[in-house]
Amino acid sequence: MLAFGRIREKVTRGGSEAAEQVSRNVARATERGSDAARGAYGYVMNHPKTATAVVLGTGVAAALLWMMQRNGGYSETRRKVLERVRETGQRARQAGESAREKAQDLTQS
Repeated sequence: MLAFGRIREKVTRGGSEAAEQVSRNVARATERGSDAARGAYGYVMNHPKTATAVVLGTGVAAALLWMMQRNGGYSETRRKVLERVRETGQRARQAGESAREKAQDLTQS
């Protein structure tokens, strides 16, 4: 029975020490978060154009990411672009051939 009492005391003491340590860490994190928020607010108030640029840039980046996901993701969009680029060479050759044929028709007439 005596050993059980000692174990219970150690566990209780260790648990209360852990709770106090967690409490201190949470208080420190809260303080750091508050300081960061105050600093960000002060910066935004002193640099409104920069803040506007950051917000707009974030919005544009979010819109681009949304469009990429909407079109099947990065790999699908890349595949489509590569297909279009490869087709461009074929179209250019076809256009060149038809232009040569027209030029020959004009010279023969």
